[in-house]
Amino acid sequence: MAALVLRMAPRAPAASINKTPAGLAGEVLVEDEGPLSEVLFQYVASQEAVVAPTYTDFLRALDPAVHLVAVVPRDPDAGTSDAAALRAFLARTDPSGALAARTRIVETGGPITVWSKDRALVLAAPRTQLVVPMRPDKKWRERFNDWATLAAVAQAMPEQYLVNEIPLDYDAGDFAVTGDKIVVDVNLLTKNQKHGLTTAKALSELLARTFHRAIVVLGDADGDVPRHHLSMYMTPLGGGVVLVGDPRAGRELAGPTYTPGEESPDTGEPLVADFSEPTLAKFDRAAKDLAAAGFRVERVPVVPFDDKTYLTYTNGVYETRAGRKIAYLPQYARDAADVKVAKMDALAAEKYRALGWDVRAIRVRDAYRFHGTIGCLCNVLRRDGPP
Repeated sequence: MAALVLRMAPRAPAASINKTPAGLAGEVLVEDEGPLSEVLFQYVASQEAVVAPTYTDFLRALDPAVHLVAVVPRDPDAGTSDAAALRAFLARTDPSGALAARTRIVETGGPITVWSKDRALVLAAPRTQLVVPMRPDKKWRERFNDWATLAAVAQAMPEQYLVNEIPLDYDAGDFAVTGDKIVVDVNLLTKNQKHGLTTAKALSELLARTFHRAIVVLGDADGDVPRHHLSMYMTPLGGGVVLVGDPRAGRELAGPTYTPGEESPDTGEPLVADFSEPTLAKFDRAAKDLAAAGFRVERVPVVPFDDKTYLTYTNGVYETRAGRKIAYLPQYARDAADVKVAKMDALAAEKYRALGWDVRAIRVRDAYRFHGTIGCLCNVLRRDGPP
């Protein structure tokens, strides 16, 4: 478990990354329509126990036509790689060998994390563009090496991918792309104030020039909306619908002093639900701003614990395939005896079905306390064909 916490030491990236001025060609991939065609995930053998249930459910649930790119760390000094461990995991997940056959393994300098979504925004063009933020501080070893994973992918498949860097500090989870809009929030502004972006208007104008889309910014000042990534508290579901977490519903289901039994990896203290009025107000502000931007807002239970940790049903993966809307939905109950959480899981799935989505349950209980679930553990590289 401790391996998920970032360690500190520098390592150079495996390949060069193009520095790009504002203004990119190509359409940024939307998150709530189109069939998945190629999906990237990062595999680290030492973290398999944390992510195995999530990866197993997700990889088995995907359509067999979906191709996979798996990034694994190698240690050039020790001459070791996690590729063999990944092949063994894929064989256990699908003994037929079909899953392994459609998985391209790319090695990169390690150590790395398993959080692949945040490494790049993806733009569809003649060659798919993997758009990365500014290079992170070298003292964060895994984070710095994660930044270079996309260069390793492009180096392995130069006919398919290229990497561009833009002058912003971000995670891809800071963006929600739907229809002709990109939704961000003041957390992204806070990250970039040290780079001269001091107002939501300035941020919106920069993003509009870069991605050629209408920009919606949630909140005005730091703390107006929940912290961490947008997917912790909202997700677009197509047709102008957005789903926003409702901590009041979470409090009603879990109880006002709910403790799930896990500890925070940051503090070592037990997680305790935060249903305070200021926290409720942050979710309400997000819902209000989304409605003001013209979205139809629906609510789903959420249990916030701290600024990074949420029992949330909006951090999923979504596709439309052959006329069906499919949601790969986080599920948290360990078993039927986990009554409160099982009820939340069921109500969240019922909400998605009421909105027209087929639900494929993805177990995330072992991963969520590290500040992410299935929506953070994979990055959609291509969506091909009609929805």
